[in-house]
Parts: sequence; structure tokens; C-alpha cells
Amino acid sequence: MSNDIHEQIKEYYGVILQSSDDLKTNACCCSSAPPKYVKDILPLIKDEIKNRFYGCGSPIPMGMKGCHVLDLGCGTGRDVYILSKLVGEEGHVYGVDMTPSQIEVAIRNEAAQMEAFGFEKTNTSFHLGYIEDLKGIGIEDNSIDVVTSNCVINLSPFKEQIFREVYRVLKEGGEIYFSDVFADRRLPDEIKNDPVMRGECMGGSMYLEDFRRMMEKCGFVTYYTMEKTPIQPHDFEIARLTGDIQFYSCTVRAFKCSGLEDREENYGHSATYLGTMEENKRYCDFDETFRFLKNKPLGISGNLAKILRTSRFCNYFTVEGEGETHYGLFKELDQSVNPTQYDKNAKITARTLKEEVRRYDIPELMDRVKGVDELYSKEQLTTMQVNVGYRCNLSCAHCFLECGPDKTEMMSKETMDQCLQAFKTGGFRTMDITGGSPEMNPNLTYFIEAASKLGDVIVRTNLVILQKEAYAHLIDVYTENKVRIVCSLPYYNKKVVEKQRGAHVFDPAIKILQELNARGYGRQDDLRLTLVYNTDGPYLPPNEFMLEKTYREILEKEYGIVFTDLIAIGNVPIGRFGQELKHQGKLGSYLKLQSENFNEDNLPKVMCRAQINVDYDGSLYDCEYYHVLRMKPEGEAHISELTDHAPKPRKIHTCAVCYSCTAGYGSSCGGNLSH
Repeated sequence: MSNDIHEQIKEYYGVILQSSDDLKTNACCCSSAPPKYVKDILPLIKDEIKNRFYGCGSPIPMGMKGCHVLDLGCGTGRDVYILSKLVGEEGHVYGVDMTPSQIEVAIRNEAAQMEAFGFEKTNTSFHLGYIEDLKGIGIEDNSIDVVTSNCVINLSPFKEQIFREVYRVLKEGGEIYFSDVFADRRLPDEIKNDPVMRGECMGGSMYLEDFRRMMEKCGFVTYYTMEKTPIQPHDFEIARLTGDIQFYSCTVRAFKCSGLEDREENYGHSATYLGTMEENKRYCDFDETFRFLKNKPLGISGNLAKILRTSRFCNYFTVEGEGETHYGLFKELDQSVNPTQYDKNAKITARTLKEEVRRYDIPELMDRVKGVDELYSKEQLTTMQVNVGYRCNLSCAHCFLECGPDKTEMMSKETMDQCLQAFKTGGFRTMDITGGSPEMNPNLTYFIEAASKLGDVIVRTNLVILQKEAYAHLIDVYTENKVRIVCSLPYYNKKVVEKQRGAHVFDPAIKILQELNARGYGRQDDLRLTLVYNTDGPYLPPNEFMLEKTYREILEKEYGIVFTDLIAIGNVPIGRFGQELKHQGKLGSYLKLQSENFNEDNLPKVMCRAQINVDYDGSLYDCEYYHVLRMKPEGEAHISELTDHAPKPRKIHTCAVCYSCTAGYGSSCGGNLSH
């Protein structure tokens, strides 16, 4: 099995991938800009080397002058040559990789790189071999100052052997400094054994806790995180496969240093950076929490005191304190939050969300926005979204309205008339009719016929309802009134759809789509047929353009179905979906995921700025999510108040669910907000 994996990786990186543009995720791409001392060298690196670089970080530490460095999985040698420039002619950098075509590129450019650096002698050497067997390529015990690796260790089936070999070759005080892909749990076999997932650096990802245990077993008692960045798949098939598993690109460092403890303890030490490292004379970042400014002492843990005194950093820092008195833990360490079992039927309220926001230290949305303190609706609203009732023939797992067959809330004809008058008075252009199953409101035909005389009409349907004899006639109503049909088809796969929406719904939905095509929907410009993709778990919706292409190919090939367009809508952590997340202990982590992927470009396009939402009883809200949370808008509170004048611009209050609309590509009733 291990030989098979090695061969798969050789093929993926040596044959399948011809450049970083061929990657399907950002796992094997730098998660952030490299430091200036690396940027300054990059223009000197040959294009052939850079074009086939597949790293996930920038594992090039400071203080490299004169060091002997080993780069694991060096590929075409990009990082080897950067390190070569940093260590200088008095240092040496070894590169090892198992892919012949990659090593050939590195060696072919060796002389040219030395000339570009102005070196009189070569300070690099490349070895074709396995990073699990460094002895086999002649790397001696206690001979290396720093070991680096850039998104390679995850590819190996023998990770523990790698760390044992690294510990063997490092000098006392030596360091392993590497970037790689990690996961928040142990991966299922279908992900671990998938050749593409492994080639994309995700299939071999280490569970962070297992990594900690493995490092300690191999001699590295503790490690430090330089950077931790969430990974978002570009390919939606990979997103489907990984579901709510969170992957991270991390840069970490660990030292071979006697006497380290497994926790950061306080012995009253302090350290001062002397400002003498050539890479950065102003400050030194030791990890994500420690930034040493030149000549400004910082309190440090006993572990860090030992590391700074034993490693190459002893030349760049002064350390004060004898460490005779113990003062307890040096700092509050991250505590693992055990998933708590909650009442599955407890409602998700605004207070619930506030508690999770506080617990996970999630910032207020408007605090993330530059240059704007408050959010306001537009001068002219274009869309009136009307919920005509909560009754539905289905009880979908993702439904934040918690609609179902037992619901009785239904909009009256009187309230519909108020909506129509307000629509006309306010100069709205689109009547967006939604609910559980709008078809179950007995006055729907009346409402559609009246609204279509005033503007465009959208009806949001689950399709399945239209197969029932009592509602089949509504297809005629939709066709005659040129209604844009927005219909839920969470996926093009029966198993996935019925997991979300219940058994025996996929085939009827396909049949109705075929009938709509026969009526001209999806074929004629004035009969728009829009499909809706819903995520089926706590992850962000992908790019809908990419989804649309796949939907078109599969639906037309397998069922002869065509459609006008597709929109992708993310799940909002309220209603049934929010309750399930809370029950699993994932509500806060999902909110955190959304907040970490906040995209300010989406904010001007959020749906609440151009629409008003009308609940079944005529109550007004900024959006459907707010009417679930009962968060009233500023200004008019009921549709009857808008029958004689247009709505005035209103201030929109934001809360945690606003991250659902602004994360990643964005999400709204109209799909992605940016592409």
C-alpha cells in the first residue's frame, strides 16, 4: 500500500500537475504572502523552478546565516535556493525528493542559481530518495541546524518515521520548521485513500492532536504554531467529499532541546531581541503570539528560555532569569471544547447566537468593515419578498423556517392585497413569493395574477408539491403569468437530495422539471427556470458558476433537463439546521468558519439593502432570517403602513447570521454575491 501511495504521488506531481494552476484546492498554495526577506529573493529564482512550486506556506525561518539546512520534499528546489541565498556561501542546503522529474529541474538550474546569487562555490546538493530514509542518502546524526518542508510530510504514509529521522539528524538546539496541511479530526478512509485528495495534500492531513502525540513520541516535546489558515476547496466535488471537516494550512516549528516541558510554564524569564538577524532587524516573530521588537524585553516561558539559549538564536537574543522559582503556567493555553449534547428541539434565538459569538470570540460584523460604521437600505427598494405561509408538504433538514405539513400559519387575502398596494405605491419591481410550499396557500393564484400585472413575479417551489393533483394546475398559472420558477434541487444526486429533503422526493422533482421543460421553461427567455443548490452541512457554498456547469452536463445527459441558471445558497445556522448544529456542538465553530471567511466585497450586495421581507401576518423584516429571529426593522413594522407611501431608507442592524450572507462567495436568495 505504501509503495502504491509513493507511486501515486510521483505521478501526480511528476506527470499530472504541470503547474500550480492544475491544483483543485488552495491546500498546496501559499496561505499568505511570504516575508519580505523571502520576497526579495524570489525574483532571482528561475521561472522553471517557480512554475512548478506546490507549497502551502512559507517555511523559511529567520537566523539562517551559516546554517546547514535540509529541505524535505524539495521538488524543483524553490525553497532550497531561497535558503541557499540566506545561509550564504558558509552554509549548505540539502534537498531531497523522490520525484526524478522534479529533481532534474532543480539540478539543471543549479549553476545558473549560484551565478544569480553571486556565489563562487555551490552551497546546495540534491538527492533523489525518500524523506523517510535520510540515512540512505547519507545525512549523518546531529549534523543539521534546520530542517524545512513545504506541504510534503502529509504525502507520506510513514510520518512517524520522518519525524524520527528529523530528530536524529538535528543538532542539539536544531529546529524543524515546516508548513503542512492538518485537519480538525481523523479522516475517513474514503478521503485518505482517494488519489486526488492525497495529491492535493488533504488525504494525508494529520489530525492536530495526533500530530502533537506523534511529535512527543519522536522526541519533540512541544511545538509552536507560526500560522494557521483555513483551507477552502475550489472544487465542489472535493467540498462535498470533505463536508464539514475543517482543513488548515499551518506553519509550525519544534526544537530538539533537552529539558523541555509539555506545557509552557512560567519561571520568571525574559528575553530581548538584539536586532542582529539579517532577515529582519526590527523584530522577530517566534510564533503567532510572540513578536519580539528590537531591544524591548518580553516575558517568556521556561521552554522558550531553554530554546533561545540552546539554539542558533543564542547569537541574536539575551535571556534573563535563572528559572529557580515556578509561577505556574506562563499563559492561558487553548482549551479543547468538548461537544456538549443540547436539547435538539430548543429554538435558535438571537440570544443563542450571541452566546456562541462570545464563546468563540467572534467579532461584530461591522467592526470588520473599513470606512463604514452602519449599514443602510437603498433609496429605492426593488424586491418585496412575501412569505405566504409555513405549511409545506416536506420537512427539510436545512429549513430555517421549520416549515412542514403540520404548520397552520397562512397569509390571508386581505394581507395579500396590502402587499399588492404597497408594491405599487413603493415602486417595487419584483414580487418574490416564498414560504413553506407557496402552492398550499389557497389564494396563491389570485396573488400571482394580480402581482404579474405590476411587475416580475418569482415563486420558490420544492417541485414535489406540483405532482399532487390538487396543485398540478399551478403549472398552468405559472406559465400563463410568466412566473420565474426558483426551485430547490440541492444536488443532482438522488442520495444527497433525499438526505436533505426526505425519501421519495428526487424522482418526482425530476419528473416536474421535465414537464416544465415541455411547457417551455428553461428553453424560452420569458420562462425562466432557476435551480437552487443548498449545502448539506456546515460549510460554505461553492462558486455557483462552477456548479451550474456540472448540473447542466449531468441533468441534460441523464434526464434531458435544461434550465436557465443556478444559484447557490448557504445554510444559515438557525431553524432546524441551527438546532442540529447546536445538538452536535458545532454551532459556534460554524459561525467561526463564516466569520473567518468574511468577504467585505459582499456587503454592498446583501439582499436586505434592496428588499423588504413580509411575513405571513404582514409583519415586516429586513430579511427572512431576521423574521425567524424576530428582529424587527427600524421604521414601519407592518405592510399596512406602506400602502400609502414608499418605504424610507432604514438602518439595518447586523448580527451573527449576517456572516452567512457575507462569507466566501456570499449567499442570498439570489445566490452568490461575488464570483
